[in-house]
Amino acid sequence: MGLFNRPAAETPQQKRGFTDVIQNEGNNTGRGLIAWRDPHEDFNTNATLVVNPGEEAVFVNRGDIEGVFPPGSYVLKNQNVAIIRSFRQALSGGRTTFPCRVFFVSTEEFNIKWGTVEPIGYTCPVFGPGVQLHGYGEYLVRVADSAAFIQKMVRDNQSYTDDDLSRKLVEYIYTDMAEIISRVLEENGINAMEVSKKVRVLSEQCQPRIQKLLDPYGIQLLNLSMALSMDEEQRQMYENSIRQKRMDAQGEAQARQIEAESKMQELNTMGAAYRTIKGVDILKDIANNPGGGEMAGMGAGMGMGMAAGNAFGSIAQNIFAGAQPAQQPAQQDPMEVLKKMKQMLDAGLINQQQYDAKVAEVMSRI
Repeated sequence: MGLFNRPAAETPQQKRGFTDVIQNEGNNTGRGLIAWRDPHEDFNTNATLVVNPGEEAVFVNRGDIEGVFPPGSYVLKNQNVAIIRSFRQALSGGRTTFPCRVFFVSTEEFNIKWGTVEPIGYTCPVFGPGVQLHGYGEYLVRVADSAAFIQKMVRDNQSYTDDDLSRKLVEYIYTDMAEIISRVLEENGINAMEVSKKVRVLSEQCQPRIQKLLDPYGIQLLNLSMALSMDEEQRQMYENSIRQKRMDAQGEAQARQIEAESKMQELNTMGAAYRTIKGVDILKDIANNPGGGEMAGMGAGMGMGMAAGNAFGSIAQNIFAGAQPAQQPAQQDPMEVLKKMKQMLDAGLINQQQYDAKVAEVMSRI
């Protein structure tokens, strides 16, 4: 009897549970299957292991990972399977079976939906602390370390689906993930009213940080999509606040403008009054000191009177310059006026009576 031949004295009880082909039979249970455990726990040392493309086979014995096999077909007795301790012990003990649990783990990509359980709070650069956002999105993930995934996520389950993974991610990383999103929002100074425009930046900066949370579970995060928004009640409150601030700012601007115009008018009035008062003071000084200052050097008699008269006239003119009535516009040439009136009469724009009245008015000014 060869080393790998089954002994003839095996009883039906010994044969029960043995399998000669180890392969994934869980793919027919439905979509979204990430891991499946073979129900058998005793395998023939002559068995063939079949690992399909897009999956890996993980051998576990008493909680210890004994081997991970990539896609391929393996005849155990012909392969170098010394890594499987239970198989090696079976061979050394002359047994034709070995106990083990075999998990098949998909390495394909899965879209896992996520959503906020509680609002994500952060300090907004516009509205300050206490802003709360609701969010949802998807993880695009794949199993990168099958052994870690079996030990940390699947454990002893017969099957493990994307729904199971979604629930576990909420349990394991949601709190830390919410803190990461909050921190990235604050680091980038993102306004809560414009957060929907910044989701790409948020995703790019959050993804490597969330990946560190997933590493212990053997999961690779390929992409992270998200949508964040304030609830309608809070949004309405902040919009009303912004609207009120704008109205207050406009009112203040109008008040400042009115005040400035009033001050300008006051300054103009005060300036004219100042010039008048100052000029009157100068005239008084000259009247009280007709011979003082430079006037004494200019001579006496007629020369003195002429100089004083010129000085008085110059100052008075400056004082009352602002009070002079506006000059009447220059009158038009009567001949030009009469020509235009005649043209208007000929064109039918005025009647004979209107023409005669205008001619009489022009002639009276000549």
